[in-house]
Amino acid sequence: MEHRLDPWLVLGVLGILGASLIQLSVLDRVLGGRLLLRQAIWGAIGLVVLWIVSRIRTTTLLRLAVPAYAGSILLLVAVLAFGETRSGTRGWFAAGPFTFQPSELARLGTVLILALWFANRTGEVLSVRGFLALSALAGLPVGLILLEPDLGVALTYLPLWGAVLWLAGLPGKAWATLVVLVVLGAAGAWTWGLRPYQKERVLTVLDPSRDPYGAGYQVRQSKIAIGSGMATGRGFGRGPQSLLRFLPAQHTDFIFATWGEATGFVGSSLLLGIYALLLWRILLAALHATTRFGLALATMIGAWIAFQVVVNLGMVVGWLPTTGITLPLFSYGGSSLLTTCAALGMVISVGRERLVNL
Repeated sequence: MEHRLDPWLVLGVLGILGASLIQLSVLDRVLGGRLLLRQAIWGAIGLVVLWIVSRIRTTTLLRLAVPAYAGSILLLVAVLAFGETRSGTRGWFAAGPFTFQPSELARLGTVLILALWFANRTGEVLSVRGFLALSALAGLPVGLILLEPDLGVALTYLPLWGAVLWLAGLPGKAWATLVVLVVLGAAGAWTWGLRPYQKERVLTVLDPSRDPYGAGYQVRQSKIAIGSGMATGRGFGRGPQSLLRFLPAQHTDFIFATWGEATGFVGSSLLLGIYALLLWRILLAALHATTRFGLALATMIGAWIAFQVVVNLGMVVGWLPTTGITLPLFSYGGSSLLTTCAALGMVISVGRERLVNL
C-alpha cells in the first residue's frame, strides 16, 4: 500500500512546532533550564512518532485498542502509587531531566477504546446501556486522573466523551438531561469538590478586580502582555512581561501571551490560522473516513485539539478560569507533544486509507 502523508496537516504541525521553538529560544534565555533543547528533542521524536503511527493501518489500530486502554489504566494506577509529585499533583514519572505524564498517553488509549465501541455498536439511537458503557470507559481514566489530582488534564477527556455520544446518536432529550446533570454536578463540585484556590480562580474570572495580585495575577499579566503587543508586536526578546518575568507559566499555560506580546495581532492571527488549517484537515479526514472506526478516531481527535485550543485561549484572555490546559504542539512539554503527534498520525492513517481506496 502506498504511504501518503497529508501535506497540509504536516505543514500545520511543522508551522506550530517551529513557532513554538522560536518563542522558547527567547524564553530559554529568560527562564533557563534548556527549554529550547529539550523541546527540540521532543519535537524531533514527535515527528518520528507521527510518521510511524501514520503508517499503521486503522485495522491494526482497532486491534490495539483494548491492550492500549488496559495499559493506560495500569499506568494511571502506577503513577498514583509510584509517581513524582509536582505542584501538589502526583502525575509524573521522572527519568533524569525528563519527565513523562501518563495521563496524556492515557488519552490515546481512551480514544481507541471509544472508537472501537462505536465501530461495533448497532442501531441509530444510543440506548441507556450504551450510554452507561461509554460513560464507564471514559470515566475510569478521568476518575484516576482526578485522584492525582489534575483537573486540567481530566477536562480534556470531556470532548472525547461528548464527540462519541454525538456520533452514537444520543437523543435531544437525553442531551437536555445531560446538561441538567452537568449543572448539578458542577454545583456539587463547587460545594464539596473544588479546593479554595480553584474556587478563587473561577470567582476572579467573574470579577477580575477581586484579587489582582493573587488568583487574578496570572490572567492580569497575560492580558497586559497580549495588549502591549498591539498590531505587529514588540519583537522577540523585547517584551517586558516576558523579560522581567512578570508573567508566570510563560512557557507552558500562558505561552500564547508571550507570543502575542512578541508578534502582536498579526502574529497571533497567523498562529490561529495554522490551528484552523490543522483542524480543517482533521475534519476532512473524518468526513471522508471509510470506516466507522476511522470516523470516530478523527472526530474525537479533532474535538480534543479544538477543545484545548479554545480553553487555553479563553484562559489566556481571561474569559475562562485558569485550569492548566496547555496549547497543543505550542506549549512546552514532551508528554503532551508526543501524544498529540501520535493522535495526528492516526488522523493521517484514516486519511491515507481514503486515498488508497479511491
